Amino acid sequence: MTPLYRFFKKYHKWLGIVLATVFIFFALSGIVMNHRKFFSSVDVGRSWLPSEYQYVNWNNAALRGAVNLTDDSLLVYGNIGIWKTDSMFHSFVDFNQGFSRGIDNRKISDVIETNNGTLFAGTMFGLFRFSSLENQWKEVELPSFESRIVGLEEQGDSLIVMTRSYVLVAQSTDNYTTFTEQTLLPVSGKEKQVSLFRTIWVIHSGEIWGLTGKLLVDLGGIVMILLSITGIVYFIAPKRLKRSKERVLLAKRLKKRIRWSYKWHLKVGIISSFVLLIVMLTGMFLRPPLLIPIASKQIAPIKGTTLNSSNYWSDNLRDIIYDSEQEQFLISTSDGIFKLNKTLDSHPHPYEVEPPVSVMGINVFRKVSTDTYLVGSFSGLFLWNPAQGTVVDYITGKPVEARRSMSAPFGNISVAGYLTMGLEREIVFDYGAGAISSSSNFQMPSMPLEIVEKSGMSLWNLALEVHTWRILNFMIGGFYILVVPLSGILGLILILSGAGMWFIRNRKQKRCRT
Repeated sequence: MTPLYRFFKKYHKWLGIVLATVFIFFALSGIVMNHRKFFSSVDVGRSWLPSEYQYVNWNNAALRGAVNLTDDSLLVYGNIGIWKTDSMFHSFVDFNQGFSRGIDNRKISDVIETNNGTLFAGTMFGLFRFSSLENQWKEVELPSFESRIVGLEEQGDSLIVMTRSYVLVAQSTDNYTTFTEQTLLPVSGKEKQVSLFRTIWVIHSGEIWGLTGKLLVDLGGIVMILLSITGIVYFIAPKRLKRSKERVLLAKRLKKRIRWSYKWHLKVGIISSFVLLIVMLTGMFLRPPLLIPIASKQIAPIKGTTLNSSNYWSDNLRDIIYDSEQEQFLISTSDGIFKLNKTLDSHPHPYEVEPPVSVMGINVFRKVSTDTYLVGSFSGLFLWNPAQGTVVDYITGKPVEARRSMSAPFGNISVAGYLTMGLEREIVFDYGAGAISSSSNFQMPSMPLEIVEKSGMSLWNLALEVHTWRILNFMIGGFYILVVPLSGILGLILILSGAGMWFIRNRKQKRCRT
């Protein structure tokens, strides 16, 4: 073989051995992430995971908010599901009856008690209504193909349910039995665009072509596992063969394994190389540092894909509140915060100034006084007065620079939730640190053991931690962030060197035939 072939072979072999285990974990975790609903019933006990994944002081988005019930009790909700407690948080009662098995099925985005006393809960996989007769949650049939609920609001006799793309409206006059889907109007004079990050994300997962695309990428993951295993066999078997020359039978078996591994490694590798190149290249841009230059970029949706929806707000809606004094709705979106009229049929109008909102999404959105709103995300917690055009950091009391674009992923405090029972009992939930009380006279009690034991980590979330390699944070600290880009770059070299070897070998074989 030529010197170029030997060069390719040398680096392909050693890179393959070094990266084989990494790629197997990439592939397995990616397949799980592509099918969240399918794996939603599977949990992993947090006691098996590093300490940063343990529940301590209501951290890890355990709680997002609370609803005050008419009997002076509260329903607290978040990633732990829904629990009923007293006003001092002394005792907790499991309130998750009716939800499917698995913590993913009881991750709650919002809970509301309507004026007529009906309880609704928005989850990752649908809207649920509490049946007092059966003492459990019952799923509500919705007209939308989307199941992820991001916000619940009440306006007079109307219940407003927001998904990631639509608004659904039901009336108390028919006991909220019929929901009407409403597509919000676009922003006047603005063409539909999608974030470059979102575009790369759906290409990476295959979602850009719907289920067919996902299955194609899943197949790429299976191929990656096969290539890693056959590569390891091809690397190890020749060395074992040298040590077993006297054992004829074992030697024959090893030769068969070598030939089988080499044959299928070549065939599968060259056929799948294009898909693997796309997956590798896009994956590199979904994590820092390559994420940084694309995070705020917007592009036109690619025609003929799931991104090119006629709905301007497809997958962009994040939360909704109704301001009865101003008689208008405020909607939080991936493009910022907008206002629209009380009938939801006007063109959403942007605000000139906004508080910072993390690209990870909004977690606190509520009105606190006549002209002021409390807005919280992983970028921090802010008091926002759009009429005066001011934004104040709620923790420090200092003014901050207003902006129109989405903010950096993390600020000084990563706000995952907020609840209040008057000024003396106000609690902010930081994702890492947990409950932070504004008053020295009240501290949030420790998490009950029952809640901790019933609140594992979903297999999907564990797969995400593995896929991004945050799971290694406890071992190598912040250096884990380099695993994805480095393995991506080396993976590209691995694929290209393998393709180069195949091309040289194939060309030589053709010459020999002629």
